[in-house]
Amino acid sequence: MSLRTPHKRDVQITSLADQVYSYLRLAIISSELAPGEKLVELDIAKRMSTSQGPVREALQRLERDGLVERKARSASYVTSIPMDEMYELFAVRASIEAFAIRHTAQHITPEQCSQLDSLIYDMQKAAVANDIIRLAEFDMGLHRTIVELSGRSSLLRVWNPLSTQCERFIVQSHPIHYPDYVEIATRHTVIVDALRAHDAEAAVRAVQEHIMLIWPKINP
Repeated sequence: MSLRTPHKRDVQITSLADQVYSYLRLAIISSELAPGEKLVELDIAKRMSTSQGPVREALQRLERDGLVERKARSASYVTSIPMDEMYELFAVRASIEAFAIRHTAQHITPEQCSQLDSLIYDMQKAAVANDIIRLAEFDMGLHRTIVELSGRSSLLRVWNPLSTQCERFIVQSHPIHYPDYVEIATRHTVIVDALRAHDAEAAVRAVQEHIMLIWPKINP
């Protein structure tokens, strides 16, 4: 298992399980841990100076996220999703967010729109810094907020497991197929403009087009 020793800034989270989860999640999303790589509880526990309990809990959470697959009692493996299946995940995510944003557009407040504007600004700063990991984090944070603001908890429960897979795909594919990070950030503005105008149909079109934007570049 190829995995660097964690720095303090990687693990400034409350519980040991949270620390291990956050550290491994970042390592997988950033490709430090490659698809198919074996993750052994005992090895991770030694590296992070903890017991196997927190590591086991973290791996279970990563399994729910779809980033890890358990194949043996003491070993898990980083997952790999074929491109056609990833396309389907994005299409499902687009449908979920279409349902959510239609509700959000009906009652979103100016303050909530400003919150989304702030996330776009954070994305733009990450883009200028050429930090695709932070960009993807703020990107998914904006979309998560839109789903949360819909007030439909069932949609959020379905959306959450998809989001981590989508975030990993953004981090690993956009530098190749969509290297203009500033444009990625700025394209969210049309979504927020439609929400601010309470134009549900325009918001639905904007969010669906945005989510599926990368695919014509991958499959021209």
